[in-house]
Amino acid sequence: MPAVQRAGQAPRVRFLDLEGTPKQMGEVFGEICRSEIHEFYERRLKNAISQAKEHGGRTVGEGDLLELARRCLPMTDGFDREGTLELASIARGANLPPEKIFAMNQLTDLRDVLAWGGPLETDGGCSSFIAQGDLTKDGQLIMGQTWDLATDNMPYVLCVRRKPKDAPATCCLTTVGCLSLIGMNEEGIAMGTTNLRTKDARPGVGYLSIIHRALGARDLTSASTAVTEARRAGGHYYYLADAKNRAVAIECSATLHERTEVSRGHHVQTNHVQAELLRPLEADTPASSSRTRHQRLLELIVADGERGIDLERAKTYFEDGEHGANAICRDDFGGISTNGAVLMAPAVPALLMIHGLPSAGTWIDAWSHRA
Repeated sequence: MPAVQRAGQAPRVRFLDLEGTPKQMGEVFGEICRSEIHEFYERRLKNAISQAKEHGGRTVGEGDLLELARRCLPMTDGFDREGTLELASIARGANLPPEKIFAMNQLTDLRDVLAWGGPLETDGGCSSFIAQGDLTKDGQLIMGQTWDLATDNMPYVLCVRRKPKDAPATCCLTTVGCLSLIGMNEEGIAMGTTNLRTKDARPGVGYLSIIHRALGARDLTSASTAVTEARRAGGHYYYLADAKNRAVAIECSATLHERTEVSRGHHVQTNHVQAELLRPLEADTPASSSRTRHQRLLELIVADGERGIDLERAKTYFEDGEHGANAICRDDFGGISTNGAVLMAPAVPALLMIHGLPSAGTWIDAWSHRA
């Protein structure tokens, strides 16, 4: 298997194919990406410590982060044994302790626990949408999102295609040494997430483990149940769909969730709480960025609604640079960039990805790996 190469200024999607048991896949992943995993862990550690201090007013160190990871690991193992086994095997292949790989995977949630209730004015964010068939040209659901995080994380983004021995094959945009993030499985279950900041963050199951288990499901009900029944560590919005054009939007804090069937029209979510049930738990969020991106994405979708949305048109939403630092496509504003984007139409099936700025990069058909 070829080694993963570093991305350039306008990167193309990198692919890593894994097959076998969780142990086999994890060890290969860890071995191939060992040096990058070590680098990425150090960057993620630095982020967690600085965010806890700057935004939560707490002075923490690596020991605090890893102790929290150790507390979360047994809960995650009980929730998804196969995923936790893969994480442990990635750690073995990368020659790192399991708690470091866990912390690297679940940093968003663990950081929220460490910096309880702090504002995130310089934090990353994502802009997501679901457009049902009554809005699309061919009548098939389309959904997707941007993925915004620290600009210096850009070289560590890649597409991982897994062929587990006893579960559906998956294809996801993620980062080196990490479980599933945004993608689809061969049964047509498609899924993504945006971060929400809630004050009930606690030791629990991290969001990547939730997604990884959900994408191991063979039907939408089982996939969405993985989200709602998990003892979640932090707040996230999850959106899911299947090949029958059924979609659900699930807005979560650590302890509460609100599930919405999206059977027609559109649903847009960025990084602020919209569900009334969760609003009392919302911490300070980057309101100017999140609300501006939300409104802009709504405007673009509504403007196209009458003529019909297709995948090519949807690409332009994620390329949009209107509003500068608060744009959907962000180019190193405050150290944050759009590191990639994904568009999915599970009934087709279609899974389009871009690594780097959607306004500058190359979209790839990740399911069949062709440009």
